[in-house]
Amino acid sequence: MGMSLEQLDQYGRLCGIDVSGRKAREDKVALIEERRARVAEIDVLGTTLRVPVRAMHDKRVTDLLNGGPLTDEQASALMEALLGEEQRDKVVELCTDEDGAVDVEAMALAFATVVRSPELKNF
Repeated sequence: MGMSLEQLDQYGRLCGIDVSGRKAREDKVALIEERRARVAEIDVLGTTLRVPVRAMHDKRVTDLLNGGPLTDEQASALMEALLGEEQRDKVVELCTDEDGAVDVEAMALAFATVVRSPELKNF
């Protein structure tokens, strides 16, 4: 709410949200907040994950994605930042064989499916 009308227009454009048709600050902010609250539904390994679009625009997430190869710990932290602990654990469960082995290829597929989802690219 502290941004000027011009700054809100610029911020909206950066986010891919056209707020130029709104005249009042409150209306511009409301539209931006509404779009940032959107949740993408992504089919992964036979289940649907609900991912807040704004999670992909979190600096912590983009820093991890742009930082080169991830360690297992970083990949787990990234998936938790995007999915939350419960959904991340569900993905691990789906990738775990009956004998307890966690299929890393299935995990990589799940990870790539979420991160590359076009629904998460723009608000």
